[in-house]
Amino acid sequence: MTRLFTTSRWLRRYGSKSGHQVFIRVRMHNGLETEIPVYDYINHKKLPISVKREHWNKGYVTGGKYHITIRDLNNLLTKVELDVKDAVNELIEKNIQIKRGNIIRLTYINEDNALENERKIASGEVIVDEQGGAFASQDEFEEYITNSDDPKFDSLKKSMGLYKKEYILDYWDDFIKNFAPDSYNAPQHAIEEYIRDKEDNCKAVEFSSAWLQRFFKYIIENGYSLRSDGKERKRYTITTVAKYQKHLTSFGDYLFTELELLNDQDYRRFNLKKKAKKQSLVKYDPEPYINTHALYKKEFDFFYWFKFEDKQLEMVRDMFVLQVWLGGLRQSDFFSISEINFHKDSMGAYRVWFTQKKTDDDVLNVVNQNYLIPILEKYASGFTGFPKVHIYNKLLKDATKVAGLKRELKFRLEYAKDKEATIVWHPIYEKICNKWARNCAVSILAELGYPDDRISKFTGHRDLEMIKHYKQIHQKEISTMMTEVKPDIVKEL
Repeated sequence: MTRLFTTSRWLRRYGSKSGHQVFIRVRMHNGLETEIPVYDYINHKKLPISVKREHWNKGYVTGGKYHITIRDLNNLLTKVELDVKDAVNELIEKNIQIKRGNIIRLTYINEDNALENERKIASGEVIVDEQGGAFASQDEFEEYITNSDDPKFDSLKKSMGLYKKEYILDYWDDFIKNFAPDSYNAPQHAIEEYIRDKEDNCKAVEFSSAWLQRFFKYIIENGYSLRSDGKERKRYTITTVAKYQKHLTSFGDYLFTELELLNDQDYRRFNLKKKAKKQSLVKYDPEPYINTHALYKKEFDFFYWFKFEDKQLEMVRDMFVLQVWLGGLRQSDFFSISEINFHKDSMGAYRVWFTQKKTDDDVLNVVNQNYLIPILEKYASGFTGFPKVHIYNKLLKDATKVAGLKRELKFRLEYAKDKEATIVWHPIYEKICNKWARNCAVSILAELGYPDDRISKFTGHRDLEMIKHYKQIHQKEISTMMTEVKPDIVKEL
């Protein structure tokens, strides 16, 4: 009997970063030819399968990194190819037009129906009928939703009045909303990943040092990923882990004092460091401000006077000088500044007014006119052409490299999993970014010998530790006032 069609596995000719998409090619005896994409269904979403050409051999995957093992991926290709054959045979038997859309619909009909049912359930559409619906009755539907632990049904449970707070993350949003600052939300993603991966959810009434020990041991050993697929994991630093401990201790206080869900404060027994090193999750103490670097005044002034041929590099240099001498502004404050924030007093001196986003304080700063008047005059019509933060940081690195700022800086990498810090060296142009503006303002004023209280008034620091850090670097006597700081012409470094 003559075959009415054949199938084969085929890679799309042009590729993307993830590789070449895989298709099942269908060739009909009458000359019709079409390609059906291969999908996997992950977390209720269609995932197109792509493979690098070097990992593809006669329709089989032979290497590479994927969301499933290579064996499972090849099994998936076999399954989809069989489903495509079944779909084409069904269309032939029922005398339905053989076209790409019909083949795709029948190939993935079971997966798509399951997705649609999940969508309807999660959106509150009750799938109840006696002719093959997902549930036979309203009561059966509500019982299913009530007993499900799947977080995708949480919003539906709330709308149906079926949601009962029980686990720690059920109380997390209220903790951030009513008790803690927004910055304390930092560990939420790590908690979600730990619970999902280890299936070690924690009831609020059982929040304890034992659960914290398991959680912190996991994140220290496994690190974190910024990718949705969990790949390319990075290690946590000691400071981040210590910050998470502070936030979770505060969360325990919320459960104990505000909600009275806990009978004791056992959670406060947890400590990252213990007397016995083998029992300690963090093996050594981090050094504060060790990686807080800045330009010396000589380097800053050289950068200030440097003549750039590239106007874009000149602009980012001007942006940096502005950011430094407007008070070492944080990037969130700096990028909200416009010409309306500047004022001239009766003596012709510039002042800048703004509200600090981090502290919500109103600030009125005296502007260092010795550095800034030429720049303010250059951008008299405003700063609308300034690039956004990520482009600014990249161009700032390019500008300092062109200017020749290549002094080697010591960086201490303090990872929670390690037994000691790792020391690396980088030139200025590899590491400088907008955050250095605040460091430079403090460093230069400390180098010139200003007292801590005056520096903190200019930069808006409440904590003087950073200022003390630079005072240790620049051991000089107090000599001059702010108005006497002027840019020196530096012809070479």
